[in-house]
Amino acid sequence: MRLLTGAVAVGLLLALLLWNLSGELTIYADFQTAAANPGKTYHVVAEWIDREQSYYDPAQDAFWFKAQDSVGHTSWVRYPDPKPINFDAAHKVVLIGHQQDTVFYAEKILMKCPSKYKEEGSSASL
Repeated sequence: MRLLTGAVAVGLLLALLLWNLSGELTIYADFQTAAANPGKTYHVVAEWIDREQSYYDPAQDAFWFKAQDSVGHTSWVRYPDPKPINFDAAHKVVLIGHQQDTVFYAEKILMKCPSKYKEEGSSASL
């Protein structure tokens, strides 16, 4: 009887743990998928495009830029801080946030360093 009670308790704890973690997990997607599910958090791998159109709005404390995801969809992105320090040098970025209407609201931006993608035989210096 003790063994059965212990097994049930462990099963309930595992179920509770999985249920709690499921809310924290995010999915890699494109802008179109994020737009189809407004409010749901996604990771979108994208590239900064139309750099001359990007701007910082001090009244909203937000950096606005246009990005293109890995399948070619584009979207305006709003990031609630100034432009990240290494943003200009980033080859690609991972935008973590949600889509609402025509804007992707990025809560976090992870930069992919371009030096990681250079060929090993390259003589370019950092």
